[in-house]
Amino acid sequence: MYEAYLADYEDLGPKVIDEVKKYLSRTSGSREIFEKVSDYIPYGVNSNQRYYPPYPLYFKNAKGSRIWDVDDNEYLDFNMGYGALIVGHAHPILVKELKKQVEKGILYTYPHELLCELSELVVDLFDIDMFRISNSGSEAIMFAIRLARAYTGRDVIIKVEGTYHGTYDHVLISTWPYRGLAGPRKMPVSVLESMGVPDVVEDLVRIVPYNDTETLEDILDEEGDDVAALIIEPVMMNAGIIKPMNNYLKRIRKLTKEYDIVLIFDEIKTGMRNGPRTAAQEYRVDPDIITLAKAVGGGAPISIIGGKEEIMSLIGPSESMRERGVVHAGTYNANPFSLRSLYVTLKEILTREAYKPLIKFNSMLKNAYEEMFKQYDIEAYVETYGVSGAIIFSKHKVKNFREILDTN
Repeated sequence: MYEAYLADYEDLGPKVIDEVKKYLSRTSGSREIFEKVSDYIPYGVNSNQRYYPPYPLYFKNAKGSRIWDVDDNEYLDFNMGYGALIVGHAHPILVKELKKQVEKGILYTYPHELLCELSELVVDLFDIDMFRISNSGSEAIMFAIRLARAYTGRDVIIKVEGTYHGTYDHVLISTWPYRGLAGPRKMPVSVLESMGVPDVVEDLVRIVPYNDTETLEDILDEEGDDVAALIIEPVMMNAGIIKPMNNYLKRIRKLTKEYDIVLIFDEIKTGMRNGPRTAAQEYRVDPDIITLAKAVGGGAPISIIGGKEEIMSLIGPSESMRERGVVHAGTYNANPFSLRSLYVTLKEILTREAYKPLIKFNSMLKNAYEEMFKQYDIEAYVETYGVSGAIIFSKHKVKNFREILDTN
């Protein structure tokens, strides 16, 4: 069955074929689990990105930078929970504190005393007025957009082509569109990325290229009064790593202010990536709303929606049909387990000093890769942002999603 899969790799040469054969020979336990669970769980996984052919690996243990699969193969984990595990696997301080919390209970659905210390820590660290806590990045984005629409009384959202903001319908658009569907380079069109997303959603989203304010200006000239929010990754991290150029972030801040549009910085990937701060703080841009998740929680499911008081204060119960508040709710929101993980991670682990060796090591990796590219005459470079890095196969620095497609 799986031997036939090797034919898909014949064009890539014998070395690749050998690696695929090794994979098949040393992962029989994962193959067995996949064959059992895929009858009940589509593709045998619970997030689409975790599946890859012929079958994914299944893991049982992790510690520090290492992770072990069910066949006892040991791996160096460069994925680290898609950035959620900058602290590493099973950090001893977290393990100790979370064990204590488990004994006290992991879900109350009542407010927890830790909120007192945590609230001051969060607003000071990330320079925001107010915040609410949810469980995932997708939830944070959904509530951020709801807030923006409530605050402005408008419906249209602008997002950047090639960025990923989770699985909420209104942003599951043009995350990685096929070139043939994406429209002109300077005026991209909205492309739905999933079945089940209503066509009407597509009508509420406009797409702009990253590092380009001309297209944004054209859209705002035509329909700026209908736009509720511009949502953006301040450093684009869904297509390698692409940094803002020529004061791009400050220029979009100026434009959004001119049209009274809420600027949302999706900092789910960028937050805590280059030290204990946000990209907004690093680039000295003041968005109206930020969303945080991944690294802030130390591996626990938690997210933050933060922003300006005049926007965040719209959240609340409805006094009447005429005075409705913005609904934000969730059984697991700010549960004691995730709260404790968030607090310990921010307060004790991901300190300014902790980042220095991480960023230094990342710089060493970048230099080593680029030395190898030079040695073997490979047209590529490494872009880094804090503790993260990406290899871009291009002679010049790419500035947006279409240029990433050009490299392929």
